[in-house]
Amino acid sequence: MTMAESITEKVARFEKALALFLERVRADSNLLAAVLVGSLTEETVWRRDSISLWLIEKDGVTKRLRADGDEPRVFRTLVEEGVNLHVELIPRSRFKRMVEGSARTAFRHSFFARRKLIYCNDASLAKWFEEADTMARRDQERELCIATTWLIHTHRYAARLLADERDLDLAFQELLGGAHFVAAAEVIASGEVHEGLLIHRGLELAPAFMRKIYSDLLSAPRTAKNLGKILEALDRYLEKHAEERLRPVLRYLRKEKRLVPLSELADHFAHSQLYPWHLESACEWLERKGRLGKFSAPFGLTKMSRVEVEEPAYLCEEE
Repeated sequence: MTMAESITEKVARFEKALALFLERVRADSNLLAAVLVGSLTEETVWRRDSISLWLIEKDGVTKRLRADGDEPRVFRTLVEEGVNLHVELIPRSRFKRMVEGSARTAFRHSFFARRKLIYCNDASLAKWFEEADTMARRDQERELCIATTWLIHTHRYAARLLADERDLDLAFQELLGGAHFVAAAEVIASGEVHEGLLIHRGLELAPAFMRKIYSDLLSAPRTAKNLGKILEALDRYLEKHAEERLRPVLRYLRKEKRLVPLSELADHFAHSQLYPWHLESACEWLERKGRLGKFSAPFGLTKMSRVEVEEPAYLCEEE
């Protein structure tokens, strides 16, 4: 947006670019559908310098470049009328897997960005998209769990930096990230779709707490004492919310009624953005709070290994 361009004019420019691009998409029989990621409104376009899209293509037509390397996902930056378009090309079969659950994570940002099917010439694709987007919007419990594991992992690292490294700059960065994760959790807990800056909405939803962990963090001198206060505030927040928001993890462990290795726990939550290292931090936090027992379990590092190493394993004895 130029200095003379208004928000209304920028929205119109983006909409024109998208319309022209969709004319090209419709003319290509190899492209089956287009999904707009994020809406084009005055409330969102002011901070965007590009349009984000998914393009669903026929199987077997993917054009790979050397720059793609071995990555399974293919991204392209295109341009229309001077507006850049950030496009992910998705084969039809992979899109089907995405919406059937294993990669429903692709829809997990429904709390933070709207997704709209803006072109489709395949009835099955339209049905899959509608079903997956609906499920993702309802998956509030899983979303809260994801945000909470990110926060616990950040809190754990920040505490170590303050206690061991005495690296105030890195600790500050981690705590600032923690404020963003709290904001995300508050947005998810409110059940609303919010496409603006999450930190701003977090300040509206939980003003007193967000001012303490975000505004005060930015304005106060960067001392070990001040950063320690933010760390303690985040710890109290976790004490209040973490157990409830880690319910999917606790439910699984209670259901198993046995010692569950971390690798098995991670496999159960694969493709959900509950990452193994975040699950580890969450389970370690629950163990410190007396909610889980921590033990070890044998683990073979290769399919041919005759010697086993040990990995963390967790037990929830509560009913």
